Amino acid sequence: MPRYRVYELAKEFNTDTKTLLRLLVEHGVEAKNHFFAVGDEEHKYLQSIFAKERQSTTEGREEARKVRENAFAAEHPQIFNHPEKMKVSSLTIHTFRKFLSDMKIPLHPNITFIVGQNATSKSTLLGMICQPLEFTAKYKKYTRIYDDIVKQNMKTIAGTAFESDISDVFRMSPIYDNPEKKKYTYDIHLTVDDDTLVLPVSSEKRGDQKENNIRFVAGKTRYSGDGNFPHPVIYLGLKRLYPLADSKKFSINPSFQLSKEEKDFYAEWQQKIMVVPEKIEPEFVSTDTRDFLGAQTSIYDAETNSAGQDNLGQILSAIISFMRLKETLQERYCGGILLIDEVDATFHILAQEKLLELFVYASQHLDLQIVCTTHSLGLIQLCNYHYKRYASIVLLYRRGETIRAKSDVSYQEVEAEIKASAVKDYKPPLTTVLFEDNVAAQFFRFITNRQYAHFINTYSTEQNNDMTALSADVYLRLAAKNIPEFNAMIFVIDGDKRGEISRKHHHILALPGTRALEKEMYQFLHTLPEDDAFWSLEPGGYNWQMCFRDYVSIPNNAETKRYKEWFAQQKNYWGRGLKKLYIRWMQENKAAVLQFNHDFFKIYNQTSKTKIGDAVLQRITAWIESV
Repeated sequence: MPRYRVYELAKEFNTDTKTLLRLLVEHGVEAKNHFFAVGDEEHKYLQSIFAKERQSTTEGREEARKVRENAFAAEHPQIFNHPEKMKVSSLTIHTFRKFLSDMKIPLHPNITFIVGQNATSKSTLLGMICQPLEFTAKYKKYTRIYDDIVKQNMKTIAGTAFESDISDVFRMSPIYDNPEKKKYTYDIHLTVDDDTLVLPVSSEKRGDQKENNIRFVAGKTRYSGDGNFPHPVIYLGLKRLYPLADSKKFSINPSFQLSKEEKDFYAEWQQKIMVVPEKIEPEFVSTDTRDFLGAQTSIYDAETNSAGQDNLGQILSAIISFMRLKETLQERYCGGILLIDEVDATFHILAQEKLLELFVYASQHLDLQIVCTTHSLGLIQLCNYHYKRYASIVLLYRRGETIRAKSDVSYQEVEAEIKASAVKDYKPPLTTVLFEDNVAAQFFRFITNRQYAHFINTYSTEQNNDMTALSADVYLRLAAKNIPEFNAMIFVIDGDKRGEISRKHHHILALPGTRALEKEMYQFLHTLPEDDAFWSLEPGGYNWQMCFRDYVSIPNNAETKRYKEWFAQQKNYWGRGLKKLYIRWMQENKAAVLQFNHDFFKIYNQTSKTKIGDAVLQRITAWIESV
């Protein structure tokens, strides 16, 4: 008679119910859920499996390890097999200090800025991100990619491990964070493509230390190989801002070795961000608070570096550490996370702009996720208007005693919250897009689902067509020149001129199709069967004959004027915005429309001062697929 429920057995064997359900199914028991009950025979079978974990023999431990590893690989195949594509996609905070319960905070795969007033727990978030990640353990069930290397031998330039925990970021109060009275729990979401591992983290009391009586444990069980996920992290805290002049210990190591690539990288970005003319060489500095690469020139050395050069030297040291890790691990390199508290400190506004360029470069070339806290409205504005594709903003703010979060927030909202003022209406500059005529402009607005309405000026309408439209030949000549005023515009020509666009042309592209727009639509409708859903089957309804009664055959070499006349005669039958015609044409030409949208999105972000994020393209793509 069944006596043991699966969820009870999970507690007995210190494992999760999914592992037990899988083991029971493999044993021939159709266990459905955690309420399923089993008998003595199944109980003994499970006892035999998990008893091997407690055996002292290497064979027994190895077999039990394989059981857990296989269970994880079956549940998360993409994470287990392809951790090099892994990103921390979000955190879900269930209970932690003053955070709103069960609040989800998304992280950008490239750069995330955590912003807000003081005392909104921005630094706390950095600690929560790094806590469940490690890069020293010999074995983890999550992947086999590191099994034949010694991770603890992988060191940063400063000689430290690629990991940090909450205690490196902030202190826990024995009074207000008392583990006997409060239980903190949150989840970190690790994602590869559509495979997401939700790794739980919880606080518990520790009795082995008097001063630090709380610790955080990751994972669902305490078995060897569970716990923290293997992923390299570097945290740069506020101690990096400790003045060099106050350091009791200061030494320069002239024998520290850097490759030519590392030296060039350091010099290039120190010079670019600090905007200094001197030739820069890195030299290794060791103080009582930090070890890093300082800047040396012909007129000063690292001991007299400015606070900005010092701070930047530490950031560059961290990035070069990841460069070395990538070179060492080769195909095993899976990127990493760089966490920086108060990233704008010591940098003037121009340096902040150049620093953001460095972060974009590092996130792309080293597959880094960079998460920073900041109060800088300049950085936030740059992120919101110029780097939206590569960076996102998470605003933390207090309401009463609760800390809330808002993601995908606008610059105006952040500015208003930080300054405690009302949101100011701000309209970013619009990019001019020019067409051959108003018909092309109308077609463009339809196939982009009007998603660019707040970002561009098209000007071209039926009323002012003659005042705003130019020929394709003129646009092609302008696109081949380097005239600053025209370089800020985008030219869109009809498909019949696509073949004339070459590598010498910039910020110009052709509409989907292979003919002038009116001719394209004529040929399309002309070849539609008379019983196609586009035509009415009712007497007197809009049908093929009505469409072509005066234009049954237009010679292929006829002037465009003839097609324009036909188009003008018929357009009133095609609905507002010619929607009926364009939807039917798009149903047969989705691939071309998708390609055009990808091309325009790329050209827009290359041309416009106001960058837009992938969400715009994703909305357009979803709409096209739904048509």
